Amino acid sequence: MKKLSLIFCALIFSVISAYADGTETLCFSGKMGGKISVIIAFDYHIDNEERPSGYIYYPNAKNPAPILIVGNYMEEDNAFFFNEYQPDGTISGTLFFKVDGFEYADGPYIAEGEWKNPKTGKSFSLKNMHSYNYYHGISYAPDWFDHPIYKHADPAHIGKRYSYKTWHSGQNDYMGGHVSFRGAGKNKIHFDICNVPNNIAEGKSDPNRPAILQGNYFKYNNVNECGYGFECRIYEKYLVITSTTDPNTFDCFGAFTTFEAVYIKVED
Repeated sequence: MKKLSLIFCALIFSVISAYADGTETLCFSGKMGGKISVIIAFDYHIDNEERPSGYIYYPNAKNPAPILIVGNYMEEDNAFFFNEYQPDGTISGTLFFKVDGFEYADGPYIAEGEWKNPKTGKSFSLKNMHSYNYYHGISYAPDWFDHPIYKHADPAHIGKRYSYKTWHSGQNDYMGGHVSFRGAGKNKIHFDICNVPNNIAEGKSDPNRPAILQGNYFKYNNVNECGYGFECRIYEKYLVITSTTDPNTFDCFGAFTTFEAVYIKVED
């Protein structure tokens, strides 16, 4: 009885912790287009303070393995948009879906949505996908789910290179960007960034002004003569760059191109 009580307390503590930091886990299973078995598991912040992230898993694939997904949460519609990233940063799929039924006893479900291959345009519907292992208000994700949103990069072991590639139909080729880091002292790093989703945005830290890490986060202003600034959050498997200055600071890059993107770690 004492052992059961300890287990119950541990479960309660995990739920309280999840609500305390505003992050919740959702997990769904079903068939894309009524054909392809799939499990989608991810964490998201209910106040949108961090991008949702997790994995999509195809159990019947030849070599099944969780594939990283990172995206955005649209709170007003309970809608999620994710990119599916291969280990080299290639975006191999996009997902958009709306979630409903949060008040249901058997958990929320994906009401409507779509998975799409950005290169071929092939798509599969996402609907009638129900909560996976949902019990008493908690989504119990599969054993392979390791909550990438909680895995912050160690400031002493930031990856050397991060990258992503997305299909550009106009160029009929992949385009994307990369971020390179090198050490500049304790909790200090120099960066070199090039992002080419359409036009070119590139810049680097000043020789005498490295970025200063606060945990897995840094903010950097005045990258170029237009005064562009951004913030960067670095996780174990990826990083997220968000612009922090007004659109008029994008002009130096042209066509409103910025550093903004999710970059996957490709070199330790």
